[in-house]
Formats: sequence, C-alpha cells, structure tokens
Amino acid sequence: MTLEQLAKEHGVRRSDGVTPCVLPPNVTATAIDGGKALLKLTRRAVESADESQCIIKLFGNHSISTASFAMYTFSAAVLVQALVLISFSSVADYG
Repeated sequence: MTLEQLAKEHGVRRSDGVTPCVLPPNVTATAIDGGKALLKLTRRAVESADESQCIIKLFGNHSISTASFAMYTFSAAVLVQALVLISFSSVADYG
C-alpha cells in the first residue's frame, strides 16, 4: 500500500498525462485556475475509471499504472531474492 501511494504521488492522470494524481498539501482550490478548479474536480469525478487511472512514466515513454508498479516491484524483489539464494546456497554447503 505504501509503495502504491508513493507511486501515485509521483504519477499523473492517464486522461491528459499532465494533471498530478495527488495535489501537494500546500495547493488550494483557489491556487489552481481560480473558479475552474471546482469544474475540473467535477469533470474528473464523472470520468470513467480507465481515464482517471494514475500512471507513472518509466524509462522515457513507457507508462505503467501505479497499482501495477507495486506488483512489478515486488516481483522483481522476489526474483532478486531467488537468484541470491541460489547463488549463495553452494557457499553454505561447501563453505
């Protein structure tokens, strides 16, 4: 959950690729386009789930959803752990 939240803080909306998923705490509704902020928030709530999905950009042009980012990170960690375990098991056996 924490990794997904960190990815979401650095992510943008899939619909436009510019709007941040999470606004910084010091930004208020008046700081964002004045009265148009409420209209943006209303429009965002009406959008479909696919368009309001948060993505992050990896390695240039590749984008991935924040939920998938957490899953891929855990998978990579398990792969590294498996490789390390296999590599060092002979050291334990033959010391």
